[in-house]
Amino acid sequence: MSLIEVLMAVLLVSIGLLGAAGMHVRAIGFTTDTERRQMASMVASELMETMRGDTLTVLQADGAPKADLGGYAKAAGTAVATVADADCKPLAEAPAKRLGCWGARARQLMPELENSLITSNFVVAVDAGTGVISVTVAWPVKKGQCLLKDGSDDLFCTYELRSKL
Repeated sequence: MSLIEVLMAVLLVSIGLLGAAGMHVRAIGFTTDTERRQMASMVASELMETMRGDTLTVLQADGAPKADLGGYAKAAGTAVATVADADCKPLAEAPAKRLGCWGARARQLMPELENSLITSNFVVAVDAGTGVISVTVAWPVKKGQCLLKDGSDDLFCTYELRSKL
């Protein structure tokens, strides 16, 4: 009888440990997702703050944003400029080079980020009616981990920062 009790106790402890191991694996996945979301938020905020520091280029005399944001606008499907480390330290004066440094910084923070994703899904735009500037950043995920606004499932998640200067 004692041997049966010991075997039952070992079985119950094993089941509990397997459950804890499963929770640990899921926690690592959620931690990685949270880290990527934080990095995307930081990358978007960095560009917004760069534009805030360059308001003479971005804004018109009446305080409204220029249609092209003074060269900071980036449409989906357009590539950012290729830059060298020397272009980014100190930060270049030309907005196109600053966008290139922004893309390089994103790749530095998210090593799995590919240039094609920056080209296709990083967007900097302004709503002409409201003057709100939006910065959209994307990062790759496993299929099924991020649902897009339209309900479709894709291989990347996006983060959009919207603000006025």
